[in-house]
Amino acid sequence: MVKKRNPVSVRKFWNELRRRHVVQVAIFYGAFAWIVIQVGYALLTAFELEHLERYLVAALVCGFPVALLLSWLFNITPGGIERTDPLPLTAEAPPEAPPGSLAVLPFMNLSDDAENEYFSDGLSEEIRNQLARVPGLRVAARTSSFSFKGRHEDIREIGRLLNVAVVLEGGVRKQADAVRINLQLVSAVDGFQIWSEQFERKLEDIFRLQDDIAAAVIQRVSPLSGAAALALPAATTQQFDAYNLYLRGRHHFHKRTEAALQRAVGYFKQAIECDANYALAYSGLGDAIMLLSSRYYGNMPVDEAVSKALPAAQRALELAPDQAEAHATLGLIRESQGDLAGAGQSLRRALELNPAYTMGLVWYGLVLVGQGNFHEAGQRNREALQRDPLSPIINVNVGFDALRYGDVAQAKTSFAAAIDIDPYFPVSHYGLARAHAQAKEFDPALHAIDAAIALAPERAYYHARKGLLLLQAGQIEAAGRSVEEACCKAPDNPFDADLIIANSMVRADRDYLGKVARGETMRSYAAEQRGQAFIALDDLPAAREQYEQATLDGGRELIELITDDWIWRLPHVINRAHLRLLDDDARGRDELEGLLAGYDHMTQQEIVNPVASYWAACAHALLGHAQQTRALLDEARQIGWHHPWWEGQDWNLRALALTGIQ
Repeated sequence: MVKKRNPVSVRKFWNELRRRHVVQVAIFYGAFAWIVIQVGYALLTAFELEHLERYLVAALVCGFPVALLLSWLFNITPGGIERTDPLPLTAEAPPEAPPGSLAVLPFMNLSDDAENEYFSDGLSEEIRNQLARVPGLRVAARTSSFSFKGRHEDIREIGRLLNVAVVLEGGVRKQADAVRINLQLVSAVDGFQIWSEQFERKLEDIFRLQDDIAAAVIQRVSPLSGAAALALPAATTQQFDAYNLYLRGRHHFHKRTEAALQRAVGYFKQAIECDANYALAYSGLGDAIMLLSSRYYGNMPVDEAVSKALPAAQRALELAPDQAEAHATLGLIRESQGDLAGAGQSLRRALELNPAYTMGLVWYGLVLVGQGNFHEAGQRNREALQRDPLSPIINVNVGFDALRYGDVAQAKTSFAAAIDIDPYFPVSHYGLARAHAQAKEFDPALHAIDAAIALAPERAYYHARKGLLLLQAGQIEAAGRSVEEACCKAPDNPFDADLIIANSMVRADRDYLGKVARGETMRSYAAEQRGQAFIALDDLPAAREQYEQATLDGGRELIELITDDWIWRLPHVINRAHLRLLDDDARGRDELEGLLAGYDHMTQQEIVNPVASYWAACAHALLGHAQQTRALLDEARQIGWHHPWWEGQDWNLRALALTGIQ
């Protein structure tokens, strides 16, 4: 009996061949071989060596399987030649797509002008947004749908990956003052067309056109889901020029690079100039400005970004108080201000208004992490991944969740998946560098951070991260150069301030440490950072004076370790407690015990953080607890602590020596 082939498995293998570029290599190799044979024959004939032609052909034939094997195993990326990772989405029997579920693929730009791509992309996104607001319809997220742009995947495979029943695709031709759209609704089960139609309107009627398309799609999909054909939300502008500029802004916003975000800011501002009451343009402006801050994709100081973005978010809410995007923008701003309660309130309201707004879900996850609700944050990120499985940033966030729980293998898988989806997204490479560093794999970690720097060369944060990796690898001089590069690109970035001081300590740069301690540098340092500089200079009374001026909280410091916004965190709480103990101040012991209580709460949530374990070891050592100190030092080293560069500078480590622990 002949066993029948499973068509799903065959199709899956074919798609894997395409993903690994084996098909492309086969085509290029065939063309290359034909050219070589033609040129070779001519040259061999000229030198009367025609008898060697058979060897030339034999060599090309033998090289063919070698080329295919190499293309299967390796891939050319922005960071160099890398071994191809298996696609993480490998389920053989996915759940049946729910009725009324659909994906809106990016419409093809059929215009003569390639610049009109922003218009076709924006139009498909706006129609997707309208459909996503209809109760009963389950619409795939924008990022996942747009990941298929230009890939010509089989509709059935798209349906499998996005778990949708139908797919809307089409093309847009924008010419002069008119637009023509050809659309078709295709079954993701069997690949057959369900419906197709052509729409043509004047550009001034673009908003009615969107409504007509959305209504037509709902009419065909809703019988499958029971969705009611409710009234669609009204457009927030009736001016085409403003809308057109807004689409340009969103087009660049989604690229998530500093240069693209700056262009997005410009277009959103122009849209507002055309229509001062355009709420979506204000929320887009607020989003783009915040993502240009040093916490995300740029070098703008966070306070400056907040001061510029907040008026835009407030204006958006004044114009459209029931708009999810406006509430989410305000939530992102409040989170950056440190108002986590207010941020959570705004983002929950955004998700009430539009549960399908995945960025609101992602930003709410940031709030939960900042509040120390790590389990709920992980649940939200997994929920976002289910909604938007092909989003690079959501895969990255799931990877960071895995790192918090010490699952380095899962973290690597998530970061690799994000790179596979979009190899030009630098955060994915940075995340992979973090995972390798936690596994003490410094060569691949440096390779990954170099890939991030190649993609975002102006972002200071990545240069500073490379500096930390080089310190871990023992390359002190190279680390100093990377830290200096970070300082040049963002002189006031607070997230690398502790690293700059620590690096100065390693390099024994007492001159700079003295300037930090005395407040004589161009960069502004906090009281606790000046205190650390005084400790390095052995001036403990002056250090105590600075630390007593600092506002420090052990629980907050631990959360900042876990969230990892900072490149390197100096143990300020432990330093202050140590200074107090030297002066027989009982508050020192209370502070250390409070820090250890926070650490125990962290471990009860199954959080794994090697720096936090090292801090806890230092706290126990200062309290004279030799057994606990030894156990925590061993644990820290097992789960990723590898900072011999810092151990040589940490005055708290002297307490470890006093307990007889090395």
